[in-house]
Amino acid sequence: MRFASLLSASPLNRLESPLMKTAPLPRNEEARLEALASHGILDTPPEQGFDDLARLASLLCGTPVALVSLLDQGRQWFKARVGVDAAETHRDLAFCAHAILQDELFVVPDAHLDERFQDNPLVTGEPHVRFYAGTPLKTANGLNLGTLCVIDHVPRELKPEQTEALRLLGRQVESQLQLRLRAQELARREAESRSQRDALARMQRHKDELLQLVARDLQAPLGAIQTHAALMQVRPQIPDDARGAARDIRETVEGVQRLVGNLLEASRDDSPLVPRLTEFDVTALMAEVARDFSMRTHGTHRQFTHGVRVTERRITADRDLVRRALENLLDNSFRFTALGSGKVALEVTQPELGLLEVRIRDEGPGIPSNARPYVFETQLPEGVPSAARARASNSLGLAFSRRAIEAHGGWIWVEDNQPKGILFCLRLPVRPGDKQALAS
Repeated sequence: MRFASLLSASPLNRLESPLMKTAPLPRNEEARLEALASHGILDTPPEQGFDDLARLASLLCGTPVALVSLLDQGRQWFKARVGVDAAETHRDLAFCAHAILQDELFVVPDAHLDERFQDNPLVTGEPHVRFYAGTPLKTANGLNLGTLCVIDHVPRELKPEQTEALRLLGRQVESQLQLRLRAQELARREAESRSQRDALARMQRHKDELLQLVARDLQAPLGAIQTHAALMQVRPQIPDDARGAARDIRETVEGVQRLVGNLLEASRDDSPLVPRLTEFDVTALMAEVARDFSMRTHGTHRQFTHGVRVTERRITADRDLVRRALENLLDNSFRFTALGSGKVALEVTQPELGLLEVRIRDEGPGIPSNARPYVFETQLPEGVPSAARARASNSLGLAFSRRAIEAHGGWIWVEDNQPKGILFCLRLPVRPGDKQALAS
């Protein structure tokens, strides 16, 4: 059946007869057109799901023509069509413009006998439409967007089972429209999410670049201050009070250098920390860490002890990462240990072959139990009491220590130091892959 001459006519060329009755606009026309536009379906390519339903409607109803028709402002456009070449027609000619005015199946048994259509050019001329049946296609809010319709060029009636089949197929077209709308919404949200992720990634890169820039700019002056402070400590003509001030300056600079390093590591929380494994003497490393910390506690009235009892002196790990982790843990104990009688201890043992255990004890104020789950985090959640925040102070150093130890396949935790204070404990495999004892 050819519709080309009339159905493909421009919407600007109104082909109605002077006697033809055009369908009035629905009362909810503005909302209906808005809903149709929101589907983003007009003028889209054919889709198998809609084509199959139109074909099935034609077969079940025994008609040469079947259409999934959507009513735009001035045209009816066919999302799927069987027996029709044209993609649209003027809305004034559309039987579907009448069908969307009601919520039930709209049937015209013989258009020649219906005053609304008897003068319609589609009835009086090619393709001589005589029979029409269309079921409205509704949105979830009950707005009629168009119809699933069947057309014949001879007058007829649908059998009850054909009527029911057309209604059921119409509901399936509605489901296809809803699925398409949901897919469109998911795609929009995914695009928004991707845009937000890209923006956050740009912000993160900018932050990292700023941190790198600050770190580079601080290295030179901090190194110079540290060198001058060290020279002042060894010059014999320097008074004792100036030598003490130089020591304090050097320790402060070392603390700032550690802070800068921890800030840089914290900026890379989303990337894995990859150790550079080498074999080294763990007793020599602990001696260096103990020596430097002893110099820091000299003259502060803090008491520092250390001991190393291991049978496997050679371990494979990232020496720099392990040292920085220990220095950060000792720094935490130094800051929270009382000046008068505070004690700090560094203990290194081997509970079993293949496993290294380091314990750092202090007699500080302790860490309340409700803050311990967050002590190695860079941020504390809302609701943690201020007393708990005092010791679990969002320490970048503690967060770095955990990352460094876990990067080696190790484990770090905190517990009470009897009779008072805190004990930081960590376990490391002596060699990569020696993790079987960590859970014991």
